[in-house]
Amino acid sequence: MSLPDATRSDRVYPLLQNLDLENLAFATVQGVGNTLAIEEMNEDELRRLVLVNLARLTVAGEWDGLLDSGGGGSTWQNSAAYNVASGYGGSFWNIAVQAPIVSNASTATLAQYSEYQFHNPFIAPFTGAPSACNINVTVATTSQNLYVAFYSGTNGLPATLLGYATISTDGTGIQRVTSFTEASTGSLTFTAGEMYFYSTNKSGTENPTLSTCASNGSMGQLFADQAATVASNRVLGVQSDAALTTAPADVSADDLWNGGTGWTARIWVWLEA
Repeated sequence: MSLPDATRSDRVYPLLQNLDLENLAFATVQGVGNTLAIEEMNEDELRRLVLVNLARLTVAGEWDGLLDSGGGGSTWQNSAAYNVASGYGGSFWNIAVQAPIVSNASTATLAQYSEYQFHNPFIAPFTGAPSACNINVTVATTSQNLYVAFYSGTNGLPATLLGYATISTDGTGIQRVTSFTEASTGSLTFTAGEMYFYSTNKSGTENPTLSTCASNGSMGQLFADQAATVASNRVLGVQSDAALTTAPADVSADDLWNGGTGWTARIWVWLEA
């Protein structure tokens, strides 16, 4: 017998017997199980249904399927289908309000007033490579770009550059680019549920004003030699310890100090549907 002391399967196995796990859709599993009453006489069939679905998830997503392939979608993020239905036409996220900071997303405008690189953490909402990046400029510059870079982390800090976007701040409104400069040591791809860092820094000394988000929390990482200078617990991230107006590169902990108190530029990233 397939299960200890189990009776013969009259529903689950007969209905699924001609399917393989690779091509078994959740809707099919759902259809088989929907009419099963939750009672002791159906215990064997319910166990079989759970066993088949766990096997399907293992094949489909190597246990990531428990969140993404189970039909219910992620509980902490809007799905791509939701974004399409909302009129965005694809997978579109404001990563400035992602966990772990979880901003309240209230819009304000704030000048990128200093020549430092500001880093903020975010949990990737999708698996894949971003195909576009947006910022919103409210006060333009005359001849300057903003670098929006993406990093993998080490010990909770940005470390290895994955790639970056170069966005002109010489016009107002939504500024969108669809090309990225990838790092020579790796590719610009994200894995859903893993933490990365994004950063902003300018290519010059002009001060564009950008739409920003206010923080609801703190990154929690403080540097001992700078702790006395932190006047607020709203530390979104960290910043470079020296002025930086060049294109982004790998960073080390020695290059960083506490920064980004309270606000971060709104950065939208796009994954084609």
